[in-house]
Amino acid sequence: MIDAAPAADRLAELQAAFEVFTGATSMLEAQYRALQAHVEALRTELDEKQRALTASIERQRCLEAQALRHSRLAAMGEMAATLAHEVRNPLGAMELFTGMLAEEVADRPAAARLTGQIASCIADLNHLVTNILDYTRLPAPRRAHVALDALVDDALLASGPSLGSGVRVERRGAVGATCALDRGLVLQTLSNLFRNAGEAMAGAGILTVAVEPAGRWVRVAVADTGPGVPPGCEETIFAPFFTTKERGTGLGLAVARAAIAAHGGTLAIRPRPSAAAAGAVFVLTLPRDAALEGES
Repeated sequence: MIDAAPAADRLAELQAAFEVFTGATSMLEAQYRALQAHVEALRTELDEKQRALTASIERQRCLEAQALRHSRLAAMGEMAATLAHEVRNPLGAMELFTGMLAEEVADRPAAARLTGQIASCIADLNHLVTNILDYTRLPAPRRAHVALDALVDDALLASGPSLGSGVRVERRGAVGATCALDRGLVLQTLSNLFRNAGEAMAGAGILTVAVEPAGRWVRVAVADTGPGVPPGCEETIFAPFFTTKERGTGLGLAVARAAIAAHGGTLAIRPRPSAAAAGAVFVLTLPRDAALEGES
């Protein structure tokens, strides 16, 4: 007869060993899962650092390219300013002599037409020279409290010939808003935007001017119903010498943005509400209150 006690003891020993094995296995599985989670966390951290490093390198490249571009633009601006000064004197003489010639040939239609074309070309060159000098030697703003409604009226009057009789002007926004600004610089900026809008609409469309107070800021939005700004040109359109016009100088918007930046403001293109929306909206943003000339 087999003794049952030793068999029971061996069974108990086997059961205890199995329990130890099971516990060890569970512990190893838990440690393995923890190790997997740790490895995954390290992999995620490594990926994030890799992306951050890539972004940092890309930013560095962009900054280097921007610095190089600014350096080239500065050198080009100095050269352009020197050339502009040299060109302005003979241009003045040409303008004077062309005016005298126009008087002499006033009774000869063919000669008068050619003289008018010469005068037009001289005016274009003079406009280019003026824009170059404005861009390279933009004065510091001399601020005073200005009523924006009156300023918009004056800018519309100055740019009236460029708008044409087929352009309807709509005024919106706050009435009586004022801002501390350099009247001459902002008048030049608004006139430039109005002229651009008129040219974009080819003399027929709607020009909307909205004054929008926003806390310590005030915005003037200039919208037209023309073809709009080409996709991808929302920023490059403000770059010096960039233009989408056949006879454009590429300095008007650069001068305008520089003038507003000198006030501590911004000039930007407002995104279209939809791809199907027509026209362009330029938004001029200025601080409402600023130290006036002579104030401490």
